[in-house]
Amino acid sequence: MRRTRVAALAAAAAVPLLGGCGIQETDPIEAGGPATVEAFYNRDDEMMLFFRTPEGGLNPVLRTVGPSAGSGGDYAEPGSDTTPGPPPTEKTVLALLAGPRQEDRAAGLTTALPPARPGTTVTVETAPGGTVTTNLPFPLNGLNATALRQLTCTIAYSRAADGKVVVKLRGQDGVSSSDTCGLAP
Repeated sequence: MRRTRVAALAAAAAVPLLGGCGIQETDPIEAGGPATVEAFYNRDDEMMLFFRTPEGGLNPVLRTVGPSAGSGGDYAEPGSDTTPGPPPTEKTVLALLAGPRQEDRAAGLTTALPPARPGTTVTVETAPGGTVTTNLPFPLNGLNATALRQLTCTIAYSRAADGKVVVKLRGQDGVSSSDTCGLAP
């Protein structure tokens, strides 16, 4: 019984000692925004698509269009090109219109764009000044700012590694929009 009382007294005496070790309590300290991950974008084998985050921003997603690494070149994504160089912008826009994949949706990514109908085509023209005009298979009127940014950024990065391209969107309704991406993924 005496041994139990001594152990209890020793434990009670140790509690104030642990709390008084000289470390002051502090409030939480802001350490900046969320962590970012640097991805290496290979324009010859990948396309960069922009999808909407749960917070309403845009997040780039890379899609491999050539042979998969480590597969010995035996696998190519259905519909992939075998020509060297970046995937055509038309193909990249159609991939964006196909929407986020299951793994993208699991990460909380969505789209503000209407889905592409079967047989949908997209045409792209480049003006002498470098402006890229994309003719879309749906009306632009009624698309929100996020949808326009998804298209603009996806097209800009399909045309230039730094995404610094003026993109003009033209809808089936004759409405057009011109902008730059302004994002650095």
